[in-house]
Amino acid sequence: MYMIDDIDKKILEMLQKFGRLSHVELSEKIGLSASQISRRLTRLEEDGTIDHYAAILDEAKSGLDVTAFVTVMLEKHGEKEAAAFKHAIEARANVLECWAVSGESDYMLRVVAGSLQSFANWMMRDILSIPNVANVHSTIALDKIKRTTAIPI
Repeated sequence: MYMIDDIDKKILEMLQKFGRLSHVELSEKIGLSASQISRRLTRLEEDGTIDHYAAILDEAKSGLDVTAFVTVMLEKHGEKEAAAFKHAIEARANVLECWAVSGESDYMLRVVAGSLQSFANWMMRDILSIPNVANVHSTIALDKIKRTTAIPI
């Protein structure tokens, strides 16, 4: 496995802050040639350090005014049940994140909806209809205090 050095860290920090920088712009900021930047980026992409590239949209400006955190507990546990739940969640576009968690629940979801009513309808129609779901709790976000996709390097 490739070991990330200080130059790679600088590249990754710059990309997390300014994801649209070209190789030439990165080379000017880092002090390497564009071809060296390109080779390093290819290596970081191939080894999975860089998972993917994306534009991050503002949910509210996209008409999704409600963000909720939903915990889900399953009735039965096992590989088959976990796979079925995972498959069901992957098919639901308004579930932005799903994490298997420890503690009182089995999963935590970050969900967006256009309104409280559409969120309520989604809960009743989509989540509670998934086989093996025993218990669901939701918390509605009131205000976004901090949001970042940048991890500490």
